[in-house]
Amino acid sequence: MTNPLDQPLENDISAELKERRTGFGKTTVILGVAVLAIVAFVGGVFVQKSFGASETPTRQNAAGRQFPGGNGAAPPSGANRQGGQFGRGTVGTIDHVEGTTVYVKTQNGQIVKVSTSDTTKVEVTSEGKLADLLAGQQVVVQGQAGSDGTVSGQTITQRPTTG
Repeated sequence: MTNPLDQPLENDISAELKERRTGFGKTTVILGVAVLAIVAFVGGVFVQKSFGASETPTRQNAAGRQFPGGNGAAPPSGANRQGGQFGRGTVGTIDHVEGTTVYVKTQNGQIVKVSTSDTTKVEVTSEGKLADLLAGQQVVVQGQAGSDGTVSGQTITQRPTTG
């Protein structure tokens, strides 16, 4: 019996190797792009874990969005900021009402004196009167602040209680 390895090859292997194209095939390119995309995604996940925000931002309260102050934001340009009050009003809770003067306690605990007149509009879910304002209710006051810090109330809006 003869050994099959002792027989010469019918095809010349070196000639076949020379004929073979150089470069990458379609499958290799597609697999390479897929691997790069996966590596980029995983890298992005690790970067987000390392440098991204650890908590979702909390929603600011409605008063902080309407009037800067309770959230540490800067007052509007030209506004007079004194403990929750601004050149155009104040936000807080009614401390008490004396005649035509309303005393509003701001978020930082300061009491702001709000003077009213016959033209001051008081809104308590619907239009109301000064007598409708109760201590402990939250209000938004719109008006001009004087040099002594007293706000000349143009509109006082009582906010619904939350919670």
